[in-house]
Amino acid sequence: MSMKTYKYFRDPIHGFIEVDDPFLKIIDSPFFQRLRRIKQLAFTDLVFHGAEHSRFGHSLGTYHLAKTIVERIDQDGSRKGIYDEFYLAALLHDIGHPPFSHAFETVIREVYGYSHEDYTRAVIKHTEIGDFIKEIGLNKDSVVKLIEGKYVEEPQLQHLNTLIGSELDIDRMDFLLRDAYYCGVPYGNYDIERLLLSLQVHNGEIVVQEKGRHAVETFVLSRFYMYTQVYTHHTRRAFDIMLKTIFTKDNFENIDYPRPSEKDVERLPEYDDIWLLGEIKRISQGSGVEADIARSLLERKPIRMVVQRIAYADIESKLTDPIFSRIEALESFKEELARGVGLEPRLIFFDKPWRDLPFEERYRQYSSTREEEAKAIKIMQGDGHIIDVAFDESSLAYHLSRKLAQVIRVYTINEKRIEMADLIEKRCPDLKNAIIRKTV
Repeated sequence: MSMKTYKYFRDPIHGFIEVDDPFLKIIDSPFFQRLRRIKQLAFTDLVFHGAEHSRFGHSLGTYHLAKTIVERIDQDGSRKGIYDEFYLAALLHDIGHPPFSHAFETVIREVYGYSHEDYTRAVIKHTEIGDFIKEIGLNKDSVVKLIEGKYVEEPQLQHLNTLIGSELDIDRMDFLLRDAYYCGVPYGNYDIERLLLSLQVHNGEIVVQEKGRHAVETFVLSRFYMYTQVYTHHTRRAFDIMLKTIFTKDNFENIDYPRPSEKDVERLPEYDDIWLLGEIKRISQGSGVEADIARSLLERKPIRMVVQRIAYADIESKLTDPIFSRIEALESFKEELARGVGLEPRLIFFDKPWRDLPFEERYRQYSSTREEEAKAIKIMQGDGHIIDVAFDESSLAYHLSRKLAQVIRVYTINEKRIEMADLIEKRCPDLKNAIIRKTV
């Protein structure tokens, strides 16, 4: 009788993560090892210097949470196959992420029209990763379906879909704690142990028992603060904008980034943060706007804010902030503003994170609609009644979900910042309090 073997990974968030021996071949694959060279939060370490953690650690953490939850909510060993596929879905959910994660994904989306989910699907279906899954007797198609929330073969296991992709999923559970830890901020912390102990399956969906209400509310609040204080930090966003400016359509096409096709995706292990920094250095040696921005990025000289407005819109009344709307309207006068300060129009940048970030819906505060009911966070009250926390007036999440934190900023290069501020104030005196004159 052979003993089952494991390997342990020491993790700063979850302690020792136990990985089943059959999965180690997948972890050792060049496709998975590449995640060690993909930063979780792109250029965030240029603001919060500790944020150098990788997609590798996050993927292991998500795998760990998948195993922990299944062991607590279902001790039935008869479904081992599908549970192993669920663990692999957790482990591999980010395997298609591009260099510098979501920052570079915006460029890929604009030129190719593909997301990291498209690459994840291609890696699992068309590379050695899929072969390894087959070798251990599992189904790669089921793994992909679980990642995409489309596993329907066993109705009694539909809750596995929501554990991978919902308002309360294992992806968020890990990255909030992990990102907060490495950024050195307290905002992402919540009582994960109480939350995990409170989960149960009810009528095919994941619900939180009443005793876990405060843990859920802290989880929701942590998402709100991490979004406002870290993920949309003005300097962090400046570097994302600079990266997008460097990689025009022509520059992107010149780097020959692979597409998520059966043959092309085999090249993906070569494309990591180190490779992309090399391309930025190459572009920086040329001339023109892209080269100037590339040099500034490498030297950590961010574009600077000229205008900023943070508004809390009421979702139900759909009331808009008038100053916010006035700043939005400035974008139609970009060329006029550029002429006024002697600048190329493309060196004036309007940033609305909730519009531009492909991951914004996953990071901001909790908000639920009837259309998204299947993915909502649901509480089982003491009398057995199930309610979405976003519609429970006794919950902090109810009040938080009715306010949408909206941010709009205008940036330009540092040399023209004061001139731009003067011009905008002259043209729109009512924006005086939104104009940033000091370097922040």
